[in-house]
Amino acid sequence: MFETPQFVTGPWSNREKPVFLEDREYGLALDVLVKGCSDVLVVSADGQRVLLGRRKVEPQPDWWYIGGRVRPGDTTTAGASRNVRRELGLEFPEERFEVVANYSLVWAYRLQAPQDNGTADISTIHALYLTEEEEKNGVRSLDPDEYAESKWWNIDEVISQTVRFHPCLISSLKSLKAKQALHALEKATDDGSGNDADSIAEKALEFVKAVQNAKATQKSTRVIFDEKNCKYIEQK
Repeated sequence: MFETPQFVTGPWSNREKPVFLEDREYGLALDVLVKGCSDVLVVSADGQRVLLGRRKVEPQPDWWYIGGRVRPGDTTTAGASRNVRRELGLEFPEERFEVVANYSLVWAYRLQAPQDNGTADISTIHALYLTEEEEKNGVRSLDPDEYAESKWWNIDEVISQTVRFHPCLISSLKSLKAKQALHALEKATDDGSGNDADSIAEKALEFVKAVQNAKATQKSTRVIFDEKNCKYIEQK
């Protein structure tokens, strides 16, 4: 649960230099392939807030994760570590990244021509918890060509605004809260701090409720982003 394990078959070795495609070639690749992405919820030390970036470009010109594509051979956590280094200029070992959820994302538009051919991703969402010192030191501004701004958001505030934020983002924050409840349950059973039956039962119930709340209610959710009014309209 909450993992994306990797299985390597045969004598695979990662390429020393990544391969980059020209725009036309990349556009053709997007027409026939599903991209793998490692996206990240940067979480405050108290676990109550997340850092999001408001993107300016397709396929998601709104509040979104820090992250991007992975390379062949990457574990999802290695890809997350490299994406955070690229986006925020911060160096974290991949062990700091926890898998929260996995999603299939289909976008009607993309940055590359022809834009209305769209694109599709399989995204693994990770949590990166900052220490109090790391949070105090702050993060650098995101690329102004790609992002309009960044902001720390209260997790419950985002979850409650079901029209304002993308349903995938809301779903992943519910999964984040479920994993936080799991950590609390594990702590109660492992370190003896709350190691009585009533305390463990209470935390187990909280975990089950959080998991139930995070469950998807349908196989596929379709929305349209009303960019003028900054809201997501569900399509039945």
